Amino acid sequence: MKQRIFWFLVSIMTFLLIYAWGARYDFSLGGPLVLRQLNLLFAVLGFFFFFLQFILSSRARLVEKGFGLNKMILKHRHVGRIALGFLILHPVFFFLFQGDVVIRGTSMIIGLIVLLGLMVTAALASLHKKLNLPYELWLNIHKANYVLFPLVLVHVFDRATPGTPLYYFWGVFTAVFFLLIVLIFRKEVDIRRNPYQVVEVKQEANDIWSLFLHGRPLDYQPGQFMYLRLLRKGMISSSHPFTISSSPTWNRLAVTIKNSGDFTATVKDTKPGDKAYVDAPYGVFSFLRCECKNIMFIAGGIGITPFISMIRYMYEEKISIPVTLLWANKSEEELCFRDELAKMEKEMDNLKVVYVMSRQEDWKMEKGRINRNIIEKYKTDKGGYDYFICGPPPMSKAVMAALKDMGVPKDKIHHELFEF
Repeated sequence: MKQRIFWFLVSIMTFLLIYAWGARYDFSLGGPLVLRQLNLLFAVLGFFFFFLQFILSSRARLVEKGFGLNKMILKHRHVGRIALGFLILHPVFFFLFQGDVVIRGTSMIIGLIVLLGLMVTAALASLHKKLNLPYELWLNIHKANYVLFPLVLVHVFDRATPGTPLYYFWGVFTAVFFLLIVLIFRKEVDIRRNPYQVVEVKQEANDIWSLFLHGRPLDYQPGQFMYLRLLRKGMISSSHPFTISSSPTWNRLAVTIKNSGDFTATVKDTKPGDKAYVDAPYGVFSFLRCECKNIMFIAGGIGITPFISMIRYMYEEKISIPVTLLWANKSEEELCFRDELAKMEKEMDNLKVVYVMSRQEDWKMEKGRINRNIIEKYKTDKGGYDYFICGPPPMSKAVMAALKDMGVPKDKIHHELFEF
């Protein structure tokens, strides 16, 4: 589903919910009554946007194909903040205009528990970097919402009037929520029944390792990514997203992972024969999704992984689109695939590889950071370029700003920001 269609449907549903709320009241009675009833409107909209969070984080293929999962997760964060804002305004307006602040009944207690729970999960999720939360904890915090939402349903149906339009809307949202739970469960069963096996563990650089997996064939595009869990010593790891670094033409999957702490630090301990659970493919970051005349891949560090997948695919399929790879690292000790890239560059007339080092004084090629000057220096054609960017967020954002300053159209800039 394309993004504009999804947001059009969200807009229509928002309008219908506001209409259904407004149909309950005679607003000619004056301003105080309107203010009194706004608490219910905030509850309606907060519930709806809370529900949307599950759609945007469910990895549902129908929606993901139009967004790309990384953008879905970003929208999920924005929608979550909107939901929390409305849900906070709901009790504020209730207590301000109901004339008392007495909490009565189980339903109201449940509502306050849910609100406090959402405030805690939202705060921890938003501040995970400052708090230095591990990825696994960040992931589990989000799972708490699957417990909070059924509590919201108890509160909503206790306060709703049977036979009203809003009551039926709540029924539809409830049914869709539990359908999502069923689909997630079914997918999990399928993944567990069809594990992959680690067949090779290869060190690519000082702290970079590739895992090669064998299992059922996977239909994916170069540049897409997977969610990976490893079964080692009887323990299953949490699910982590990694770009698929192999080419779709290969008979095995590969992921290339840099040691950045926590789970990634243990990848080197994986042994051939270990099981792997793969949920894939995801993402829309692939040159196959656009009609490219010239391509410039701009990578930072381990952000090379989607590009090595695409270049491997181009090499094997003999695709002749001119490609320039600009790859930024601190020093050449961080380079992986260097021999393979040299071989492909030698055999492919359309491939140019440029290494850029920021902390190696004796480096003979480009030094510093990838900027407008370097980009323009290696353009072989004045126009017709598509730019693909993947790397640490600060580097990616700086490159995107440089491209915009160069007048590159927005639809010619493709990026994938990898951060949680």
